[in-house]
Amino acid sequence: MNSPYMGRFRISQLYKGVAHDGLDLVGVDSKSIHSTVNGVVLYAGWENRFNHRQGFGQYVKIRRTGTQEVYYFGHLSSLLVKTGDTVRITDPIGIEGSTGRSTGSHLHYCMRMGDIKGQHRDINRISGIPNVIGTYDDGYVSRMQTLEEQAQQLSLSVGDRVRVRQGATDYKGKKLAAFVYRTVYQVQQISGDRIVIGIGGQVTAAMHAADLTRI
Repeated sequence: MNSPYMGRFRISQLYKGVAHDGLDLVGVDSKSIHSTVNGVVLYAGWENRFNHRQGFGQYVKIRRTGTQEVYYFGHLSSLLVKTGDTVRITDPIGIEGSTGRSTGSHLHYCMRMGDIKGQHRDINRISGIPNVIGTYDDGYVSRMQTLEEQAQQLSLSVGDRVRVRQGATDYKGKKLAAFVYRTVYQVQQISGDRIVIGIGGQVTAAMHAADLTRI
């Protein structure tokens, strides 16, 4: 199962093809929304910036790498990515909400070929999420708990001096220059498992906490 949540979530409305081209999902363990594909953010913002009650409200759409598949994440309360960003599976992209045409907090999750309305595909078959009302767990919660435990064990604070683990990639999975592994950095920002490091106030990279060693 590949859902936009980490942990338990509830299906509040089923996929019905033309009548409802995606699933309505509600986070149980967390309201954080995560990318379900590797790709590029085609758009992140309001469907209509002059009318926040229209359509998907605040939403993100991501084109899967090497395909014409475009995944929609609608009704978000806030965004964690911007148009043009490269994302990978499990990257946080927003927070569940009730913007746009919505009667309560949820996520509308669907896929449209070529970014064309009406060219929807069966999101249940693609994701492995059952098309049955109920509560489910996609299995990612255990990995998230492990990352949080690692961050707690490190007990990193802003200003701490750290090194990057040899061979580690940045938070989005991009390769790092060889000199990065030989350099001592300072922690500049902490957001859960996402640690921003740099030198002299200049940002070098965002890293997973588990890829850093305090010195």
